[in-house]
Amino acid sequence: MICKRHIMICIGLVTWVSFLISCHGVVFPPPPETSAGMKTGYIIGVEDNLQISVWKQPDISVTVPVRSDGKISIPLINDIQAAGRTPDQLRKEIAEKLEKFIEEPTVSVIVLTLNSLKITVSGNVNSPGVYKIGSEIRLIEAITLAGGLNLMADPKRILIIRKQNGVEKYYQVNYSDILEGKDIKQNIIIYPGDCVVVP
Repeated sequence: MICKRHIMICIGLVTWVSFLISCHGVVFPPPPETSAGMKTGYIIGVEDNLQISVWKQPDISVTVPVRSDGKISIPLINDIQAAGRTPDQLRKEIAEKLEKFIEEPTVSVIVLTLNSLKITVSGNVNSPGVYKIGSEIRLIEAITLAGGLNLMADPKRILIIRKQNGVEKYYQVNYSDILEGKDIKQNIIIYPGDCVVVP
């Protein structure tokens, strides 16, 4: 999910980015290529609902939402970080912590509802806003969700803002080259939490 702070940052950057590009000729690097098979599994996010089951331990098995701080609460082990991890990574850590209380605990983690799959599309599109995505999408689909480009848009300088390891990264895409078939590789995957800025 995109946290509120990240949404506000994305929206506030539209004017700033447009100013840098138009007045100062700032050019951001192209996005990294997305290779098939790079996915490592679903990453749990804030507001997702998780079912934590411990075999033969109904008092410890719970259904919990991921809080805004990225954590969940489980009996015996209290708070544990869930956001930013795969279900399997979370399962292993829960099992490790429960070993202090239960011999060889068998744990399963199921994501019941995917509430964190959101992107922001802002700037010169017809319907800027925050959009839930049910699965992997690419840039063309993201812009289509936002109603397409408006007449003021500069399709050659679309910006992707992506948070990686706590750091905001900026990538520039020539949308015209995608539509004209000149460089279809620029039609990159848009990940949950990404912000697409159209100057």
